[in-house]
Amino acid sequence: MEEKNSENKKNIEKNEIAEKEEEILKIWEDNGIFKKSDQKEAPNGEYIFYEGPPTANGKPGIHHMEARAFKDAIPRYKTMQGFHVRRKAGWDTHGLPVEIAVEKELELHSKKDIEEYGIAEFNKKCKESVWKHVDEWEKFTDRIGFWIDYENPYITYEPEYMESVWNVVKKVNDQKLLYKDYRIVNWCPRCGTGLSSHELAQGYKDVHDMSVYVKFKVVGKENTYLLAWTTTPWTLPGNVALAVGEKIKYKMLKSDNENFIVAEDRVEDVMKGKDYEVIEDLKSKDVVGLEYEPLYPYLKDTLPESESKKLKNAYKVYSADFVNTEDGTGIVHTAVMYGADDFVLGTEKDLPKHHIVNESGRFVEGTGFLEGKKVRGANDEIIKDLGDKVFKSERIKHTYPHCWRCNTALLYYARDSWYIRMSDLRDKLVKENSTINWEPEHIKEGRFGEWLREVKDWAISRERYWATPLPVWQNENRDNIVIGSVEELKKYTKKSGNKYFVMRHGEAEHNVKNILSSKVDNPHHVTEKGIEDTKKASKELKNKKIDFVFASPLVRTKETAEIVSNELGIGIKDIIYDERIKEHDFGDLDGKDHKTYSKMVSSLKDKFTTAPSNGENILQVKNRMMDFISEIDKKYENKNILIVTHEHPAWLLFAGSKGADIDTSVRMHDSLEEIDGNLATAGIEELFYTPLPHNENYELDLHRPYIDEIELVDEKGNKLTRVKEVMDVWFDSGAMPFAQDHYPFENKELVEGKGYPADFISEAIDQTRGWFYTLHAIGALMGKGKAYKNVISLGHILDSKGKKMSKSVGNVVDPWEMTDKYGVDALRFWMYTVNQPGDSKNFEERSVDEVVKKVFNLLTNIVKFYELYRTSGQVMDDKHLKSENVLDKWMLTKLNKLIEDNTKHMDEYHLFEPAREIREFIAGFSQWYIRRSRDRFKMESEDRENALATTRYVLLELSKLMAPFTPFIAEQVYQKVRGIDMEESVHLVEWPKADKYEKKLLDDMVEVRKIVSLGLEARSSVNIKVRQPLQTLKVKDEGKKLGTDLLQLIKDEINVKEVVFDESMEEGVELDTNLTQELKEEGAVREITRAIQSKRKDAKLTPQDFINLNVEANDIGKEFIAKFADAIKTGALIKEINFVNVDDEEIKVDPYKFKFKVEK
Repeated sequence: MEEKNSENKKNIEKNEIAEKEEEILKIWEDNGIFKKSDQKEAPNGEYIFYEGPPTANGKPGIHHMEARAFKDAIPRYKTMQGFHVRRKAGWDTHGLPVEIAVEKELELHSKKDIEEYGIAEFNKKCKESVWKHVDEWEKFTDRIGFWIDYENPYITYEPEYMESVWNVVKKVNDQKLLYKDYRIVNWCPRCGTGLSSHELAQGYKDVHDMSVYVKFKVVGKENTYLLAWTTTPWTLPGNVALAVGEKIKYKMLKSDNENFIVAEDRVEDVMKGKDYEVIEDLKSKDVVGLEYEPLYPYLKDTLPESESKKLKNAYKVYSADFVNTEDGTGIVHTAVMYGADDFVLGTEKDLPKHHIVNESGRFVEGTGFLEGKKVRGANDEIIKDLGDKVFKSERIKHTYPHCWRCNTALLYYARDSWYIRMSDLRDKLVKENSTINWEPEHIKEGRFGEWLREVKDWAISRERYWATPLPVWQNENRDNIVIGSVEELKKYTKKSGNKYFVMRHGEAEHNVKNILSSKVDNPHHVTEKGIEDTKKASKELKNKKIDFVFASPLVRTKETAEIVSNELGIGIKDIIYDERIKEHDFGDLDGKDHKTYSKMVSSLKDKFTTAPSNGENILQVKNRMMDFISEIDKKYENKNILIVTHEHPAWLLFAGSKGADIDTSVRMHDSLEEIDGNLATAGIEELFYTPLPHNENYELDLHRPYIDEIELVDEKGNKLTRVKEVMDVWFDSGAMPFAQDHYPFENKELVEGKGYPADFISEAIDQTRGWFYTLHAIGALMGKGKAYKNVISLGHILDSKGKKMSKSVGNVVDPWEMTDKYGVDALRFWMYTVNQPGDSKNFEERSVDEVVKKVFNLLTNIVKFYELYRTSGQVMDDKHLKSENVLDKWMLTKLNKLIEDNTKHMDEYHLFEPAREIREFIAGFSQWYIRRSRDRFKMESEDRENALATTRYVLLELSKLMAPFTPFIAEQVYQKVRGIDMEESVHLVEWPKADKYEKKLLDDMVEVRKIVSLGLEARSSVNIKVRQPLQTLKVKDEGKKLGTDLLQLIKDEINVKEVVFDESMEEGVELDTNLTQELKEEGAVREITRAIQSKRKDAKLTPQDFINLNVEANDIGKEFIAKFADAIKTGALIKEINFVNVDDEEIKVDPYKFKFKVEK
């Protein structure tokens, strides 16, 4: 990967595994493996996967690797099962995170700054910003093996996507679920907009704030106070009432010559550390109606006249059902503009409603010492100013909501906002959720289910800029019209009543010569044929009642316009010539052959942005044509207008009138039909022009400010004005099942067929109240039911100490560094196996390194071992898969169980279990099967071929099972063992199917390995090496019958002559440690053979190489070698043994001393 993949990348040497992975990537790219997997036959039909869109204005992190690893595994598995899985990528491009990044870049600090800068320019910067790191995202995605289609992604800022979002809003409104209300919202003073309840859930933080117990002096009662507690002292200047609980008992307390009213259950906590006496028991009704003195005059002083009349209801005690005695005093301070319960009480009691805090979170003019100050920064000043009105104060730690986008503490703030009545759909949402398969399962009824059961109405409007405008227009009476499509927008757009007819000039001399001609004074006249064609075409216009003729000032268009005017009886002097509709200016290419232009700029798309020297590009031509039509459409009404122009200008006029971008314009031009301005010489086509919201290049753009520059009127001609708000960005992402396919305007059959709902989605657990919820909500709003059938909700990746990763803390893990150090597969496999998907994962390099060593190194060694001993050719010999060797039978049985279990788990969307099983299988494959079969591989026999065939087959099937989890090493293994007649990639093969197997063999082998483990422990306890044979291993007889082949495994592994089962033993095993001379000699032979094998390895010989052995030894050593020569020769592949002087290190095999040298 290029160095720019990480600006802070450390100098880490690339791991060999990582290098091999990059080689595999190159193979996939060169051979188009991803595309082939997408295009392969799918007998099982479509499997629907939805990709949750990231935003590319930030760099990908290790947590993105986690999400993409889990999202990749299931589609790979389903593809191998014979499904077609569309992997459409997506980009989440709207919203405040983007705006905030741009604000910082431009050094803008408020909405006012943005509007002074210009909304159009600001949004343009936002659009550029979302692609800031797109190259790195695509490289990252490719590198981690997440197969996704980036060639055809959905992009949430594209007009087609936004139009589909509008359609959803229209359907919501049709169901009478959309409404506007003035109520308390979760308000971000930094961003100047509200948040929805599901956004609120993502931003809670523990904070330390001053809490204060305030004395409200009761009117008419000397030295008597109502005590109220608050953690937001800044709301006290806005206090208009106090609230008590209807069923709560109260006490009148006396302390320091002052009387205090407090709830009975709170007396002990409130009066802690103070001397007091109870002077009266009170009921709630005794307290309700009491009047008290305002703390501050600011609310009264700034009230508008419309609210002043409500002052008679203020500064009194009211009963309210939200009051409790869990904390505080049992008396609640009420500031109706800054609390949800407060606001409801204020509405019910007709209390004055007026802000003393503006939307920026600062106190308004007329608030004395507080004026202009930020509210949360004013807490200490207010407490200080209250003086002896403060009964006591203390700093407390509590959870407080913050903006998930900018980390600013939120305000509960009364504001107009648009809502969707999700509460009306509560039962439907809960019912649909009951049919969804959640992994982990507890989220269904837990985190997600609880959210649905308590679902709040969705605040969908935002008072910002870079987002989908809310498609609600209002007339002067505030009647709403919700527009659900561009066509509907055109319907309400105020129209000039003009009709336009576009004509290309008649054939001219430059057409015949096939040269470029763009200068006004070029003498390229209309040919005789052109004159005749023009006269003929003019007949089409005779009944059109043309009022005006506009023409390009070039000779050929002038002549054409004059011919038409004569035919229509229009005076030539009335022709209006306009430079803006002239021919494409070819600059220095004027007069050159057409091919010259095509050679200079080969593609039509590139010609939009590349101009000939001293000429103009196609985009410039389009823009001047659209400037022309826009101006005359405003200037004239109910006129029939003929426009005489040229080939490119005519086409571009039609493209611009449709709001076409460059790609769409090219498609229009490449159409073989003479429509959309693709005119032959003297061709005429009517242009149906309606002003559309567009950017500076006349491309359809539904964003602010363009959408608000179009004048709309209702059926009666009354002006319509769009409401100021844009939409919650989560609505964009939640609408993706429909908007990604421009539903219902295109792909209706797909979305209404198999394309909805998704079979599978996956994201992190925070999306339970984000994307998971909005998908589910919009599915219900569209009447389509649940949006997904299966979902894996992922725990977050934390640092090694379990803390959230943060740049400021310095504990962020660079995914590129880890990839170079360990390889992607190791990171992916760690994520699958470290714990269950829904659990948080503490990232420790040690545990990733363990995956490399205990999984990949073992697997790689098996492959190397196979390659070392395999015979030439890649043909799978089925007869060797019917081996009677118990190890082969066990290995194939274990493989079939692995296939069966993996398939079951994957079908249930459990990834932890199959990945763990693969890990354990590889361990058994390496540490039991291969280790116990080593001698079989070395012998020229049918048993050797059986072992090779079994190993190869198991590796082949294992590579298929690993492919969804670790796509790189799976491919590497597959390429080592596949036959020439097999698919070129493991990712193009079918998922393996399990054969029937005998479970007893698996159980028996477990028993064998248990006995072996106990036997080896017994050897270790008496310090006798395994190479030293022993006579007997005695085992407690538990009634399990093991066959002779299994008993032989025990003998070989523990190196004993016989295994005896004894009923009288209490437990475990017992070794006969008596060493006879015969046993000692056999042990010595093994030690000598091992030493010779070590020399073979040092000489880099293959297991097939025969050697001559030179030996230097004393007499007893020579006698020993001679006595056991046959065994030593067989064990070490020796042809001859020669006793000579050897210059090498001495090897002691008690009581013998040797020096060995091997020669090939």
